[in-house]
Amino acid sequence: MARLGRFLTFSNVVAFLALFIALGGSVYAAGKISGKQIRRSSLPGNRIKPKTIPPNRIKPKSLTGNQVKPNSLSGTQIDQKTLTGVSAAALANVQYEATTTPLAIGGEPTSATANCPSGSYAIGGGATVSNEREATVNDSGPSPLRTGWTATGFSWYGAGNTMTVTAVCVVVDKPGGSVATLPRPPVQYQPGR
Repeated sequence: MARLGRFLTFSNVVAFLALFIALGGSVYAAGKISGKQIRRSSLPGNRIKPKTIPPNRIKPKSLTGNQVKPNSLSGTQIDQKTLTGVSAAALANVQYEATTTPLAIGGEPTSATANCPSGSYAIGGGATVSNEREATVNDSGPSPLRTGWTATGFSWYGAGNTMTVTAVCVVVDKPGGSVATLPRPPVQYQPGR
């Protein structure tokens, strides 16, 4: 006890007491600091534990596409109504419309159009002939208002050749803004006009 008494001087007791209060005070302060006491923009990102901020703590519309990791969102996490043009939701409802027409014999052009259902527009298409040795497709493309797919075919010889025109159709609210602003397919030369 005599050895302990040599260390229990007034200055040592005050120093230990001050140390105890200082350590206890920082622990007390750590439990009592709230978000209101932290100055805005004073915490760097590396001071926040990853995956600890819940979604309801992020200000709506404050994140941009540049802040989202590429390929981290799936289709179920995107409001498809916010997409412009043809959305993935529209592609899920793709319809194929086809029409088959007999080709005139002797190289006379025959045209046919596969029309999309009302309210839908052609986003693609094509045409085939029943016998490639006797007939050919000359051209194919969207109809003037993009409401179908049009093709012209020729049958050089042989009876019974046909051409099948297929349109890939999708319901789009306003394709390219409106039907009037859609790019027009090139005008084709037609003799006699």
